[in-house]
Amino acid sequence: MGLSAGLGKQAFSATGERTFYQGADLAPLNQRFKDARPSEIMQFTVSEAVNPVVFTNFRPLAVAFLHLITNAKPDIPVIWVDHGYNTPETYRHIERVIKLLDLNLYTFSPKMSAAHYNAVYGGIPELDTPEHDFFSRTVKLEPFNRAMQELKPDVWLNGIRHDQNAHRKGLDIFTPGNHGTIRVAPMFHLKEIDVEEYVYEHDLPDNDVYFDPTKGEEHRECGLLLQK
Repeated sequence: MGLSAGLGKQAFSATGERTFYQGADLAPLNQRFKDARPSEIMQFTVSEAVNPVVFTNFRPLAVAFLHLITNAKPDIPVIWVDHGYNTPETYRHIERVIKLLDLNLYTFSPKMSAAHYNAVYGGIPELDTPEHDFFSRTVKLEPFNRAMQELKPDVWLNGIRHDQNAHRKGLDIFTPGNHGTIRVAPMFHLKEIDVEEYVYEHDLPDNDVYFDPTKGEEHRECGLLLQK
């Protein structure tokens, strides 16, 4: 299942009734789109959503998702939490992607800077400790929650896939999200090789030197998908 096919086609038209709302029955949508191309899912979603947003951390291969969604809706608000612990390569990559895709970027930062946190608490805590939970809430969850409260989306589009970890394998394309949103993952059924091929075919810049201090390890969740 490739990403490119069907890009730009309006596969489904708006019904005139709300599709995405808190408590909506998502099982029929997941069944309907289980074999659909990511571009079809995106086109359907942006045509039916009232106020969709994207969340990204500019991790490796995230540029493919951003390229797809901005082809479907160029002005969609893109939320990025700048926790202050990104690598220099990641910050330079972000600047390139913002210019390349003309992103409508909304940057949210923690109320406490990385330098302030390091000085007071001694840097990034060890994983699976109460200190690390506090760190994650401070540098990522609070700014993200603030973004959702300010933008008030009904749909939260993201680039998660089923093959990334055990928690995500148990999700689906359309799932209930926090802040009363419906979370939509158009690339959910893809494999990593599909995304790599898309990045290569479209000659997109990728981010190879990336670190998420709230995850620490690739298979872990940072907490955004675990919030109720």
